[in-house]
Amino acid sequence: MSSNKTIIPGMENAYTEHQNFGPQNTNVKDGTYVPNPHGIVSPNANIPNQKPIVGFLYSISKTNAGEFWPLHIGSNRIGRSVDSDVFLGEATISEQHAVLVIQQMKNPEKVIAWINDSGSTCGTMVNGESMGFDRRECFNGDIITIGEHYDLFFILIDAKQIGLNVCRDFMSTNQTSKNNYAASHLNAQHIHLNNNATQGYESGNIESSGGTVGVNDSVGSEPSTKPGGTIFL
Repeated sequence: MSSNKTIIPGMENAYTEHQNFGPQNTNVKDGTYVPNPHGIVSPNANIPNQKPIVGFLYSISKTNAGEFWPLHIGSNRIGRSVDSDVFLGEATISEQHAVLVIQQMKNPEKVIAWINDSGSTCGTMVNGESMGFDRRECFNGDIITIGEHYDLFFILIDAKQIGLNVCRDFMSTNQTSKNNYAASHLNAQHIHLNNNATQGYESGNIESSGGTVGVNDSVGSEPSTKPGGTIFL
């Protein structure tokens, strides 16, 4: 008997290749990196806790399509180094160009931000004014110029001040996605096991090249062919 498995067209590699849905490599050479776009997360991903996002930098200096970078509570490093939190691949920008710090104040309760040049070659400006090496407070809507060509629109979000809150009745679909993933995986395993259990005949004994192979209750009967290529014992 042949030990060949039943192959479903288009799924030849379904059980031998495993796609990697883990986090993408952040060491990009150019452009903006946005981790897990649209909230897509692998069910098996082990994502560490991240600092809250409280703002963004937006720019069309490089492309009309626009770029944006999320800003977190604490220090946000800006520069040409791929290790920067805000990576800007432009020749007039230093490896470690500036640091944008966002703080959550307690008394009074508000979010504030300030920027400090890190000793860059071409400098940093806020609203068209050179700031030297002294730190300067930034406000929502400011234009921050890094180097000579990158203009960044600063968006600062104080969620409590503008009335944004965590919804108590939020209905997350993460668990549903995990269940769907598990169901699909089990279904694939079931098909695979059925394929392993399916026994075929040598091509010399069967004229038909396809169809269903079955077994009846009679023992020792010879294979018989019914119209449509269905073969029974």
